[in-house]
Amino acid sequence: MFDRTKSTPAPDGGPQRCRVGHLLLRRFRRSQDGATIVEFAIVAMPFFALLFAIFETALMFWTNQVLEESLSQVSRSLITGQSRSIYTASTGAANAAKFRDDVCARAPMKLIDCSKLSVDIRVYSSFAAAGTGSTGSNPIAGGTLNTTGFTYNQPQKNDIVVVRAVLDYQLFLTSWASTSLANIGSGRRGIIASMAFRAEPFV
Repeated sequence: MFDRTKSTPAPDGGPQRCRVGHLLLRRFRRSQDGATIVEFAIVAMPFFALLFAIFETALMFWTNQVLEESLSQVSRSLITGQSRSIYTASTGAANAAKFRDDVCARAPMKLIDCSKLSVDIRVYSSFAAAGTGSTGSNPIAGGTLNTTGFTYNQPQKNDIVVVRAVLDYQLFLTSWASTSLANIGSGRRGIIASMAFRAEPFV
């Protein structure tokens, strides 16, 4: 005898197929597989851009610090009068080149490209004169670097000495930070280190 309480499955498995489809959809909504990769892909670009900017800025400040320290060490010979026996060339340009090479030699890890470094050593009778002299002009103006007037003047005892070193620094990383740091052309920044002091009353 035919039992009416038992349902006969549809030929195409309709109710069962709907039930399986509903379970799969619910499992898909609960699944977290790949979520981390998707989230990282969203934040990767700004994260690496910020990371590169930090590296670029840190390397630039490190180079600036190295230039200042190297310039300070070499300038000691100007204070004590030893420069008179070290920089003995007949022209200011030759002495400036020797002074520049000495600055580069004291830079660790070759951070300073000597071919792109210019130095200027000038003497004055007073600090007031040094403040109003040619050293008051900025070698970086209008987005260009101009060091054509740089030279070397041999200090004598009690002279006021102003020393400047200007580096045509090449930014290494290509990012929005490089564009923000550049001031003498695309991907380049002029780094200036300077100091003023009175030479000792050497004999």
